Amino acid sequence: MNSTPMRRLRLTWGGATDQGRIRANNQDAMYADSGLFVVADGMGGHQGGEVAANLAVRTLTNAERSDREQLREAVAEANRVVHQTALEEAELHGMGTTLTTLAVSQEANTHQFVILNVGDSRVYRHRDGQLEQLTEDHSYVAELVRRGELDDDAAQAHPYRNMLTRAIGVHAEVEIDEWLLEPVSGDRFMLCSDGLTNELADLEIAEQLRFDKDPSTTAKALVGLANERGGRDNSTVLIVDVQVEVIDPDEPPLSSGTSESQGRISSSPDEANTPIGDSENFSNQLEQKSNTKKRSWLSDRVHVKLGAVIISLVLLFSSAAMVTAIGLYARSSYHVGIVANHVVIQKGRIGGLLWFEPTLEHWTDIQTVQLAEQDRQRLANGEQMLDLDNAKTFVANLRSRLVKGVDGS
Repeated sequence: MNSTPMRRLRLTWGGATDQGRIRANNQDAMYADSGLFVVADGMGGHQGGEVAANLAVRTLTNAERSDREQLREAVAEANRVVHQTALEEAELHGMGTTLTTLAVSQEANTHQFVILNVGDSRVYRHRDGQLEQLTEDHSYVAELVRRGELDDDAAQAHPYRNMLTRAIGVHAEVEIDEWLLEPVSGDRFMLCSDGLTNELADLEIAEQLRFDKDPSTTAKALVGLANERGGRDNSTVLIVDVQVEVIDPDEPPLSSGTSESQGRISSSPDEANTPIGDSENFSNQLEQKSNTKKRSWLSDRVHVKLGAVIISLVLLFSSAAMVTAIGLYARSSYHVGIVANHVVIQKGRIGGLLWFEPTLEHWTDIQTVQLAEQDRQRLANGEQMLDLDNAKTFVANLRSRLVKGVDGS
């Protein structure tokens, strides 16, 4: 009789998502089922971000992903799908999304966790009362912090704090960060979009995660706190609790070596939330308990609450008209500036306007060390342009004046 002990991985998870207090729609997406946990935060236009996030998550969940290589290829395929769709659909031009994934992978006859990440959505691990950020943000400000050029306090107030240096769908190819972790009983993982971490400090997040509450209750509490602190962005939280059990090797094992105690979670509005097996219908629980607000480019779901209807409608239409006018003005121009020591073209006003921040339109290979001193000073605070053609012409002229001997192209 084989007396070698065997291990069985048991996971429990729960999630919550909300559009927040300011955003007109929810451009986050999440998925959890059968050892795959995903959070995406879309960007680009009125609906482009929502399309990008849902396309990326759907592509990933439909791909083969039994090991690390397949998981990595699934993320790369998600990038190709989003990028190609943006090229083919004019109204979706420039869209992209973050994508962070925690997955169970079969490695050398044992189950391990694989983390894959692109963008600034995060994976945290809470262990023995300590919170650790496992992923690195792919953003301009985060890179400045890592190089020691900016401290955490200055990073929180930086006008470009949400500007990504890497995202799914922006380019035909994308670099993917990867980590391999051993499952440890008692660990609690949290996947989240930056709508949570921009509102709550790590200490506040850790306080919620250490409470003896189930994952769905904890996720709902964190999203609620983000809204209380301002809710300036969509916020999504997905929590996974880990238990590793030692079992008798003669006991019939589960078919996959893992056990999950929840049904499938999907925040993708156009996809059915169908539970598996005899598990609790978590999608219904999520809808009833966390007041999740969702919209998609295929169908809108409007929930009307009782109240002062006439007054609410007047205020709503007035606010919408004002926000639309501000948004059109804020996004009506382009500017050339410097991001991560590269010359870039950005859409929007320099420094942003209210919550309408500039987005990356084109990343060039021109580095600041290649610029003449006069051009470097001119671009230090950005150079406003009337349209994209003017911006491209400016960059072309800039390229003709590069300092000789340092052109890395």
